[in-house]
Amino acid sequence: MKVRSMDDPTKIYFIRHGQTYFNYLQVMQGWSDTPLTESGHEQAFALGKKISQLGEFSNTIYCSDMNRSIQTCSEINQGLTEVGQKTLTIKPMPELREQFYGSFEGQPKKKIFKLVEDAMDEPEKMTPNDFQDNLASLDKSKLAETSAKFWERFSDVIKEIIISKESHKPILVVTHSAILTALVGTYAPELLDPIQPDNLSITTVEFAKFGFNPRVIEYNRIL
Repeated sequence: MKVRSMDDPTKIYFIRHGQTYFNYLQVMQGWSDTPLTESGHEQAFALGKKISQLGEFSNTIYCSDMNRSIQTCSEINQGLTEVGQKTLTIKPMPELREQFYGSFEGQPKKKIFKLVEDAMDEPEKMTPNDFQDNLASLDKSKLAETSAKFWERFSDVIKEIIISKESHKPILVVTHSAILTALVGTYAPELLDPIQPDNLSITTVEFAKFGFNPRVIEYNRIL
């Protein structure tokens, strides 16, 4: 049997946080932070009870510093405790935040999507990166992130997590739907169906130790 080394590709299980009130109301969330709904708490707790189906994983669970991600991690730990499993060390990192939408934060999704689509010549060909860049160009506050700014911070933090890992085991990362849509839409667009992943779904990606060359294995898996 092959013994894995620290230089082998690192598998990361990306978990979308539980349902929030902004998710329920279908508005742009980004860096705005609404708490989990009752359903969101229940979803995350249920995932914690069965997350061992993934096999072995690191003792640290990384997440964005948004309250919705931290609440999700806490509920996963409660689920682990419920089934007699060891809880995980929660490590929030601001670089794992969702893309920032500037003045479009808190506005209805349908309205913003239509605004961006109407500004494009071929909206049917729009990628997640195109969406972010066009949204940033339309933001009168000039605060919304471009896709380049997002990818810079996100790739840097993933490389940091991989380099600092304490074992060869897969890593758990609780993050956001737009990040997962951008990741899969850029590196495995054929898997991007549905476009938006479900709350508490799992997207599995492998990363080499050096550089940033994601290999998407599966998208939007529900345990």
